[in-house]
Amino acid sequence: MMSNSNPGPSPDSANLPAVAPAHRSDTLSVPSAGFGSSAGYGAPAGFGASSHLDLITLIKALRRRWLLAFSAGLVGAAIIAITTYYLVPPAKYTTRAMLHVNSVKPRILLQTGELHTEYGAYQRTQLALLESRLVLGAALKQPRVAKLQVLTNMSDPIEWLEKQLLVDFAPGSEILRISMSGEKPEIPMLLVNAVTEAYLDEIVDVEMKQSRQRYDLLKSTWSRYQENLREKRKQLKRLTELAGSDNKTTIASIHQHELDRLGRAEDELSRIQSELRGLRVEAEVLQEKSALNASMITPAMIEDAISRDRSIELLRERESQAQRAIERVYRVARNKNDPAVKKYRDELDAARAGLVAQHRKLYPIISQQLQNMGREANGSKETLLQHRISILSKLETALEDDVKRLAERSRSITQNSVDLFSIQEEIANADEVARTIGKEVEALTVELQAPPRIRLLEKAELPRTKDETRQYRMAGMAGCGAFVLAIMGIALWETRARRVDSATDVIHALGINLFGTLPILPRRRRMLGSGEAHNRRWGSILIESVDAARTALLHVSRTESVRVVMVASALGGEGKTSLSSHLATSLARAGRRTLLIDGDMRRPSAHELFDQPCVPGLSEVLRDEIEVVDAVQPTLVNGLSLLTAGFSDGDSIQALASRDLRALFDQLKESYDFLVIDSSPVLPVADALLIGQHVDAVIFSVMRDVSRIPMIHAAYDRLSRLGIRMLGAIVTGEQTDHYGSNYHPNDRSY
Repeated sequence: MMSNSNPGPSPDSANLPAVAPAHRSDTLSVPSAGFGSSAGYGAPAGFGASSHLDLITLIKALRRRWLLAFSAGLVGAAIIAITTYYLVPPAKYTTRAMLHVNSVKPRILLQTGELHTEYGAYQRTQLALLESRLVLGAALKQPRVAKLQVLTNMSDPIEWLEKQLLVDFAPGSEILRISMSGEKPEIPMLLVNAVTEAYLDEIVDVEMKQSRQRYDLLKSTWSRYQENLREKRKQLKRLTELAGSDNKTTIASIHQHELDRLGRAEDELSRIQSELRGLRVEAEVLQEKSALNASMITPAMIEDAISRDRSIELLRERESQAQRAIERVYRVARNKNDPAVKKYRDELDAARAGLVAQHRKLYPIISQQLQNMGREANGSKETLLQHRISILSKLETALEDDVKRLAERSRSITQNSVDLFSIQEEIANADEVARTIGKEVEALTVELQAPPRIRLLEKAELPRTKDETRQYRMAGMAGCGAFVLAIMGIALWETRARRVDSATDVIHALGINLFGTLPILPRRRRMLGSGEAHNRRWGSILIESVDAARTALLHVSRTESVRVVMVASALGGEGKTSLSSHLATSLARAGRRTLLIDGDMRRPSAHELFDQPCVPGLSEVLRDEIEVVDAVQPTLVNGLSLLTAGFSDGDSIQALASRDLRALFDQLKESYDFLVIDSSPVLPVADALLIGQHVDAVIFSVMRDVSRIPMIHAAYDRLSRLGIRMLGAIVTGEQTDHYGSNYHPNDRSY
């Protein structure tokens, strides 16, 4: 025995012939993974993938409902076309004027600095301006337009004119079209020409005037800049004369030279002042010495004499000069780390060190001199000191005047250099702007002579004919649109039903094992009108397809003891009864004793196919009115018997739930090799669920273009939840190239 836990249909199952093969048992067993349990039960695993709405799906849906779609489309198209024909206003006279709107502004030679907008935006702007109240109002004010009778009775003629005008650009061109329709040819012509003239006057000419105004403004601005530059250059010349140069390096050198002169003058003044102070002190000392001849020499006297020594004074003068130089550099440079500061600090330190050394050297000498000084007369020396003081005082006054003059000169150079550099920067900036404006003025002087960007190509002329075909064109387009919408609507409506289109849907959309397929047979009237050979061919195709499914069933029967088979469907009208009858007949032809049981007691039909009476049947057996062996009827097919549905009532339906159908089937299996049960549809009633619990396996009947995938899934799920064994599905109406093959016997009795 083969196991039922097969992983499901192989990937090659979609490419198998339309008739399910009988030589591979693994593709015929119920896949456990696909059905949800190890025993082959459960809902199909493939269902649940969202259906994709694409062109192929719509075409398939339209194929099923083409007659309805075509009829509805024709009716809808006729209604819409007729309605549109009468709703479209009657033909009118149409006239138009055309203007050329250049994509770029024409120029002669030079490029100006005017803003250039993208052409699409420029077109939209011109359309908006042309339909503005400014232009339309100017057009309506023209004398020949204001007298029109059609405008005198209107409350807002501008709004009416805006609705009547059609303004657009010819596709892919630079041509602006202004058109209008009317019942009288003169009115559209007058209005279109008036609007065109108003647009040229109020918009195009204004743009030209704005360009001229821009030129005048730039020219006057350029003149002001030139005058301003002349004034600034005069000021620069005066400052250059005051500063001595207009070069920054030269001015800095002059400034430094003046600072050095100032420094030397200040040093000289300091030296004279220091010497003058010394002489004055010395004169006072001599006077004091004369008054204190009897005084003793003290250390203070020695220190005083030392301080008045010429070498000490020179060293102190050097110290004072270094200190003043440091202070002066601080005032000018304002940088503590300036090299000049370091130089003067070194001089200051050297002067102070010299003072200490000279003081140590002079102390004993001066002490000895003081001891001898008292003995000499000081009269002549004091007279000389006074003479020297008078001369140095005059020299001090002259040096103070020089220092004041040099300081003023230094400050003047500093201020003039700052003003000079500022004027130079202002002149450079103004000169650059003036050159830019001058170039634009020169370019505009040439380019203002260029032709306008918008020019009139042709005025509106008096129309001679009406557009008589407009109503027919609009009606035709509306009818075609309605026809297409009707067809697409029905196709979409049919697509929502999700009907089975081929055996591939059973495998991929539902995940159900494909047990076999039956072909599409021609309509009955086509069969009757065809020859005997054609009918024999289609009969042969049907028999071969059923025999393929039978072969698969026999294989499962040998390996898994499947003898009681129920044929079920989701809803009625899906070929369930026809499939069960063909399958039972094929089993009988194969030499198997077969009993066909009509389990659809609510709507029995198997007895009609075999031309047998409906009563007695299964209903009577369930009500214990007759033995089952007595209810079985033979058929014209050798080896095939029929148990009809009988006369069904409430008792027989209730007996399905209370009767031990397994024992009934076991009793029949003693006389037959196979029991084929044609059950009721699964979804409408519970009869199939009650019978299915007592059979060996179930074959699902699916009819192409009729069965719906959601319904099949629901029915399949109901059976699987009860643990009912599912062999797979047989698709009726499958259309493949295999059925068109000529590989059939030339002479065979059926």
